[in-house]
Amino acid sequence: MASRSYKDVEAIQRGINVLAALNRAETGFVKPLSDELGLSPATVIRALETLTSSGYVEKMPHRKGYRVTAKVLSLSAGFHGEPMVVAVARPHADELTRRFLWPVSVSMLDVDAMVVRHSTIPSSPLAHVHTTLNKRLSLVARAHGRAYIAFCSARERNVLMHLVAKSSDPEKQVIASARELRATLKETRARGYARRDARVDPQTTTIAVPVFLDKDRIAATLGMTFFPRAVRPRQVAAFHEALRETAKAISIDLRKNLGW
Repeated sequence: MASRSYKDVEAIQRGINVLAALNRAETGFVKPLSDELGLSPATVIRALETLTSSGYVEKMPHRKGYRVTAKVLSLSAGFHGEPMVVAVARPHADELTRRFLWPVSVSMLDVDAMVVRHSTIPSSPLAHVHTTLNKRLSLVARAHGRAYIAFCSARERNVLMHLVAKSSDPEKQVIASARELRATLKETRARGYARRDARVDPQTTTIAVPVFLDKDRIAATLGMTFFPRAVRPRQVAAFHEALRETAKAISIDLRKNLGW
């Protein structure tokens, strides 16, 4: 560890801890914050009043509680790293590839397509391409897209289907009609996982499942790609179960990181 010029500034540490704890609660009160952080009520009040004067916290009207303001969003403006869900999902995806050898990917919604944000292709001995990182995937033809659009809320699905209809996605042509798409998504939900349309790339296939943030929101999708001729149906079932359990573990870890 590199040598340090100064010791930690304890007042700053306390202020950051109070702000983080308040951010985890819809409304924060002095006594619970004091108990959670192991700080005296007077210290908590000083921190809250300082944060209030800086615009990051506001006192609730007609109540004794505090809440964060929209200004806290500015604290992340200079961060250009990966989304939290990718950081949380990465070790889980890597473990799946260690277990099954096939490449695993994590994708996130970007307007009218899914985008691959993490891929284990570099560590998979069975990968058939060099990379898929940042590749845009069709919502209606690719496994990741189908996993999202099939399991999201009906209201969100309607919006996404409209966006796809207006998009320039050439792969949407594999679906002949809205009726066929609805049937495909219904079949996907019944099966529990999505599968890439074979007409897109018959050499390989991908199966994918959603990673839920809560019961109404999907944070990402998790998929595994393999050669269908090399895999038996019971192995596909094992892949699905592993993806499902891993997606659940990612969801739990993500909620913990968000303080939920």
